[in-house]
Amino acid sequence: MNRAHCLASLAVLAATTPAVADTLGANPQDHGKVTAVTKGVKEIDIGGIFVLTHSKSGDAEGQTRISTLGGIGFQYFLKNNLSIGGTFLASYDRQSPETYSTAFGGAAFASLHVRLGLGAFLRPTLGFGALFGTQKTEVTPGQLMSAAQVSGLIRIGLPFAYFPGTRVVLQAGPELDISVGQVTPDGGEGQSFMNVSGGFGVSAGYVF
Repeated sequence: MNRAHCLASLAVLAATTPAVADTLGANPQDHGKVTAVTKGVKEIDIGGIFVLTHSKSGDAEGQTRISTLGGIGFQYFLKNNLSIGGTFLASYDRQSPETYSTAFGGAAFASLHVRLGLGAFLRPTLGFGALFGTQKTEVTPGQLMSAAQVSGLIRIGLPFAYFPGTRVVLQAGPELDISVGQVTPDGGEGQSFMNVSGGFGVSAGYVF
């Protein structure tokens, strides 16, 4: 009777104990779908965005073109489902058949991770940074004119992230990049510009 009573008590206790959801901690050991990302988790990402860009330089008429912006990022979960981080960025922009620019820089960002279920999250992201580079224009065949380019950058993203496991995360979604800066030719006067770029960014990350 005592043995049967003990077994019955254990069965009741197991039935009433709440299930522990799979969470992703600093040393993830849980199996199954990730339902939360806890404080202390770190993530390394690599990805890029191919964007359709509308730009306006000085009083000239605006132009639409294709450009790319990509880089390697690191983020740290300061609180559960809230991370901050930084990204090293590189860009290439073909403004016209004669003119292109390359730039390097970085951005700091913060992301909120909203669970959607089945290992998926919505990640609203806001970042601020700067890019430094060079614009080159072919004035005659084989002769390039160089100009220094500096700009501030605002990044707004609304990507979806999916954890196929506790170490890998895949991310994709719309992104808006706004850069405001100045181009200064060698020995010439600087000219201001603003680029508004909208596109679809993709990345892959490693979580630890």
